[in-house]
Amino acid sequence: MHFDTRASLALYKTNLELYLRLCALLRENSLRWIDANTHSIDTCSAEFETVIARMLAAGDWTAVTLAAGEMPWKAAQHQVNAVQHLAETMIGSQSAFVTAAQEALSTWQRDAAAALRETTGAMPLSTTLRDLIEDYLPSVSPPPQAAAGKPSGARV
Repeated sequence: MHFDTRASLALYKTNLELYLRLCALLRENSLRWIDANTHSIDTCSAEFETVIARMLAAGDWTAVTLAAGEMPWKAAQHQVNAVQHLAETMIGSQSAFVTAAQEALSTWQRDAAAALRETTGAMPLSTTLRDLIEDYLPSVSPPPQAAAGKPSGARV
């Protein structure tokens, strides 16, 4: 059996490229989630600061009470918006990840096949199996009648 190191090196590099691409996809996916969380926190903080600013600017208790009374409504509205944004992020992120992962796997499959094709005869599976069978099993010759092409029960 002949073992070509070029094939194993090419396959190793192809696998490394796949791992690198998958790591990049996971990083991109994580960054999308971080951006969604940052957006949610920034929105909540801005709304809270706006209500507090109105309360600080109020000249009497009635204005403070009105500003404070809006806070639960704003919080509920923010939660609805945050859940909607999270759902959109989740769907978009998952879709982008799956599409890119499928492309990465297709590229890996194509590159691995090309690496094996370039080193034809390096170690094809059929040759390897045939060599193993020939080395470990006695060679079996066909029965003499089958070799002559005559049926086993035919008379001459």
